Amino acid sequence: MAGLEVLFASAAPTITCAQDALVCFLHWELVMRGYHCVGAGEQPQPNDKKSELLPVGWNSNKDLYVLRYESKDGSRKLLVKAVPVEKSMIINALEYGSQHVSDLTLNLDDYIDSENLLDFPRTYRNSEELRCRIGSEIITPLHEPWDKTSVSSPQREFPPATAREVDPLRIHPQHPHVSRPPSWCDPLGPFAVGGEDLDPFGPNPDHLPPPGYDDMYL
Repeated sequence: MAGLEVLFASAAPTITCAQDALVCFLHWELVMRGYHCVGAGEQPQPNDKKSELLPVGWNSNKDLYVLRYESKDGSRKLLVKAVPVEKSMIINALEYGSQHVSDLTLNLDDYIDSENLLDFPRTYRNSEELRCRIGSEIITPLHEPWDKTSVSSPQREFPPATAREVDPLRIHPQHPHVSRPPSWCDPLGPFAVGGEDLDPFGPNPDHLPPPGYDDMYL
């Protein structure tokens, strides 16, 4: 694996047991997945800095390994713990943002040759299988919540507006106002009903003066 041998060589003076070698492998796999280690222990320290190397004191406690990681863009932060239990190693990872947890249990003898810790080509067994298990059982479960939220439903697209639609000074076309004709048919209008009854001197069909007209002016 490209880079793992260089990392192993830098950490070799402190690698004294199978679990050290396994944590070294786990660390490099996280680096290959886009993470940098920022320090050992659960609490951030003033001298924390992103690095592809293992931090000072990373394996000072052989019963509990605790390392903190951060993605290159700073969007994801992981807390990784590894606990040896007899001939196995239990690995737990917590993603701070989503609070999702993943875990993996590995048999040390399946992947580490504890008799050849100083000989890198012989230290690791079944390396591809180990990579796949770390990826599918540790990293992928932590990435799934982020991937689901980032792949949201596509937004509705509208056709681009024309120049006429976006011109704020455009005057809307004037259309002649068309009004509906009145619902009545009487040419005198709705208020003329009964008008003849109220006007005693209105026109009459026979053009005759009203009764008594002659008497009034004789």
